[in-house]
Amino acid sequence: MSKIFDIIKAPKVIKEQAENIGEVAEDAKSFNIKKIIDEALEKIGQVNIIIAGKTGVGKSTLVNAVFKGNLAETGVGKPVTQTMKEYSKEGEPVHIFDTKGFELGNALTIREELKSEIEKRKKLGDMKKQIHLAWFCISNDGKRVEKAEIEFINDLAKEIPVVVVLTKTLDTSLEFYNIVKDECREATNVIRVLAQPYETPIGTIPAMGLEELIDHTYEIVPDIAKAALAASQKVNESITKKAVDKIIAVAASSAAAIGATPIPFSDAVLLAPVQIGMIASICKVMKVDADRAFLTTIITSAAGVLGATITGRTVVRGLIKCIPGAGTVIGGSISAVTASLLTTGMGYAFYNAVRTAQGKSIEDITAKDLGEAFKEELKKVKF
Repeated sequence: MSKIFDIIKAPKVIKEQAENIGEVAEDAKSFNIKKIIDEALEKIGQVNIIIAGKTGVGKSTLVNAVFKGNLAETGVGKPVTQTMKEYSKEGEPVHIFDTKGFELGNALTIREELKSEIEKRKKLGDMKKQIHLAWFCISNDGKRVEKAEIEFINDLAKEIPVVVVLTKTLDTSLEFYNIVKDECREATNVIRVLAQPYETPIGTIPAMGLEELIDHTYEIVPDIAKAALAASQKVNESITKKAVDKIIAVAASSAAAIGATPIPFSDAVLLAPVQIGMIASICKVMKVDADRAFLTTIITSAAGVLGATITGRTVVRGLIKCIPGAGTVIGGSISAVTASLLTTGMGYAFYNAVRTAQGKSIEDITAKDLGEAFKEELKKVKF
């Protein structure tokens, strides 16, 4: 036992452990960062949304207003059925299934094709491939909903959640909204939207309803699609924050499990892939284009701060694990809590860094800028 306390008192050992922790971050290339990034992106998943309604009701305008990258204009479309195309864009975890020909009296054909496609995808057993919900668009400006549309909505809602979106909402009257809500009883909600600001002779009517639409959509999609929705949309910051909270909570739980492992001095090395994966996932949800070089720069920049703040705890924790008997259990318990807190602190420090990196927009953030902001945020965390 005396040797244990001799080691604890030895500054040289503490210094060496500090250097080891720093090296975990500085030598990020020793990890397969590409694999970690790929796995993080895989965990983000995919969200699949049907957009239905007549031509001219503003479906493309809505999609481009809500999702990144002008998906309706620049996405690649491929036929799925006679009346439906799937639009997607590389790097974006949202797939839009756009129906065609509703105004031509093809409601029944479209409905049957959709139901068949939904059932086929369910049988695959892969939640990522399934259709998660539908937005059915009706022009609020036209003040007309047809019987075929009502039947379509109520019938499709038996298969998947359906949100009725009243597009081109330029007035404050709720008369038409109440009619649609009363007729479309099976829909999860009816939401009034104006996708883009509208210029009038007496002023501009601001866009409205987009945040509410995404907020409701986030609540009704399955858990596996929530992060993908958050990463794809660009109108609701609170949804982004909810997704980040979930990513950090999952990483902290994994870190706690690793920390409880009774292997002396192993924690930093084992935790690094979890924490790098967490940062990669946060990058994706927060629309930061992060590749291997980008992440390596960020992690390297944080090495000094992490070494200075957690070295003492890591050394003592590892040494306690060396003590026979109860020492392993005690050391493991302390390690689990510390690993979880450390990962949580890192996650929120990175989230705050992305939001505040030198006051630049997301598109203009560089790895160096973000790394410096991350360092400053880490200094505020009480590990």
